[in-house]
Amino acid sequence: MRGPDKRVRQFRMRRRFVFAAPAALLLLFAAVLAFLQARAAWQLDALRREMAGQNALHRAAIEAKDGQIRALEEEVQKLSDHQGALEERLRDLRELERRLEDFFDRYGEGAGAAPDGAGASDAHKAGGADGAGAADIGADGAVPPEATAADMIRMMNADEPDFRALAGLVDELDRSMALRIEAARLRKLEADALPSAWPTRSRRITSAYGYRRDPYTGETAFHAGIDISGRKGDPVYAAGDGKVADTGFDGSRGRYIVIAHRNGLNSHYYHLSAAYVESGDAVKRGERIGALGSTGRSTGPHLHFAVEADGESVNPLDYLELVKED
Repeated sequence: MRGPDKRVRQFRMRRRFVFAAPAALLLLFAAVLAFLQARAAWQLDALRREMAGQNALHRAAIEAKDGQIRALEEEVQKLSDHQGALEERLRDLRELERRLEDFFDRYGEGAGAAPDGAGASDAHKAGGADGAGAADIGADGAVPPEATAADMIRMMNADEPDFRALAGLVDELDRSMALRIEAARLRKLEADALPSAWPTRSRRITSAYGYRRDPYTGETAFHAGIDISGRKGDPVYAAGDGKVADTGFDGSRGRYIVIAHRNGLNSHYYHLSAAYVESGDAVKRGERIGALGSTGRSTGPHLHFAVEADGESVNPLDYLELVKED
């Protein structure tokens, strides 16, 4: 195409060139395409090799991470087990603390010591008379609290105290203390039931137990008790816990009271000016039961005090806590 003011240019080509040029271009294009395909194949193979290497590295890294995760899981499990053991020991410790608090609430500040000592001297004194003493501590097979406490101290000083075992020892100590306190209570009841408390304010004995000259007949006669002088109207006390077996008045004993105690013991109170109890009444040791007098076969105000064991007369002085002559 040319413009109106330009000349037309013409070119001449040989027929071979017309056919050879496209063929050459086609060959060149095929060669370039083959080269590009070869280059792409080489690059693809390099990428595959690189990916295979990276995959191997990734697998090794994953395996290492998996190992670390398993180690962490094992550590977590150990920690969880340890935590469970600590929580269990904490529960055991709290249970031990609760049992100790209960124990000290019941037996704190030497509870039971007074009952254990109370009445012991009475039992020993009575033992010389008729052998009616209480059972010794430990006769029931209870473990001594001192031994149990020593075991607890030894276990507490261990590297890892067994709180459950300690709680068991507290229970054992509780049972032992309960048995001891009960034994002490029974001993005290036994001792309080003995006619061993002085029955009057006065301590002056005017006639002893045994044979003496009868003040009325002048002949030798057995005196089954002791005479304690005093003033008319002075209080007369029960020598021990018991139950009034008899009370009344007759020409020899005057106004009298008989108290039945444990173990077949009876105490007798004669020549009273008044009796404040009746048959069947329960009386306590040291309770006022009458007034001193001179009723019946008596030469002056006094109390005739006698003790019988299974119906046999015994010396009251073997039971009385204190013998003092003014």
